[in-house]
Amino acid sequence: MPLKRPNPGGDENNVKRYDFEGHKLMYHQGRLNQFLETGDCFPLYLEISPVGSCNHRCLFCAYDFIGYPNRKLETSRTLKLIDELARGGLKSLLFAGEGEPLLHPDLDTLIRHAKQSGIDVGLFTNGQLLTPLLAERIIPNLTFVRFSFNAGTKENYSRIHQVKEEAFASVSRAITNAATVRREKGLATAVGAQFVLIPENMESLLPAASLLKEAGADYLAIKPFVQQSERQCYRLEHPIPPAELEANLLAAEQLSDGNFKVMARRSAFANYGVRHYAHCYGSAFISVINSAGDVASCLPYWDNQEYVFGNIYRNSFNEIWQGSRRKGVKRMLECSKEVGSCPPNCRPNAVNEFLYELKHPSVEHLNFI
Repeated sequence: MPLKRPNPGGDENNVKRYDFEGHKLMYHQGRLNQFLETGDCFPLYLEISPVGSCNHRCLFCAYDFIGYPNRKLETSRTLKLIDELARGGLKSLLFAGEGEPLLHPDLDTLIRHAKQSGIDVGLFTNGQLLTPLLAERIIPNLTFVRFSFNAGTKENYSRIHQVKEEAFASVSRAITNAATVRREKGLATAVGAQFVLIPENMESLLPAASLLKEAGADYLAIKPFVQQSERQCYRLEHPIPPAELEANLLAAEQLSDGNFKVMARRSAFANYGVRHYAHCYGSAFISVINSAGDVASCLPYWDNQEYVFGNIYRNSFNEIWQGSRRKGVKRMLECSKEVGSCPPNCRPNAVNEFLYELKHPSVEHLNFI
């Protein structure tokens, strides 16, 4: 049964408004032209993992095999790193990673410094530690905060996030409070949530969407589970039947209105692991830093030294980015590594589709536009 794209409320721009399925590289023509002319550029987007530890143990965690290391980035070095990134022309910085970012004691300082440096800042969080006082400090400096909210009842939340049932009410209040801060301060900050849909939480998708709408969130994005590594503990033994999947997605999407959007990432579900390119060019625009300070090509490989460019405690970011080590990894990704061996639905996927087509056109007579 094909996955349909519904049009609840007559709004045809539900998904396009945030464009979780695509990319925005065409809005950065200068950096794109630099890449096409020289083969390289400074990254537009960087994801930083400020801590390795986490207060949740989500059933499907992509990084459980790392062991939730008790480590955090040094505040002074990270502030200096942000200055280096701003001078280089970084456009956006996401605090997320292998742990819960709010466990970093100075996260509000890091967020504020990045914003004051002219960098757009996003935050992924499970939300349990987002107290009203902390929300007052960090929400005004964020472009968006996205809550990992993967169940709609306290019982199911406890099972999926592997925490006590009381955590469900705590996180629900945090989401409501974040939306309240945004509204009362007249901020442009988007308050959203992400729901990783697996068989174990299917029945609580609709209650979760209803709760988020009531809380004042802007959106809920529904995505499939991604097998980032063979070392992950969770296995999706039996994919959700298409008819059952579609029925649940449609039910949740019916809650969409002018203030709240439920966006099912249908392309991610339907085209799981499908790629139309042979090699990865996205590492020129996207990079990651883990809680040990390692700069790597992308999320699935940030604990794999084969894909690590360097470490911020040994070199400046610019030294790492311009260094021979990164150039060698980049050359391997663009020339020899087949992306079929990479985990599916990676973050640079849409960017890679676009760049590969530009460098290897699949149509004839390009000048006849």
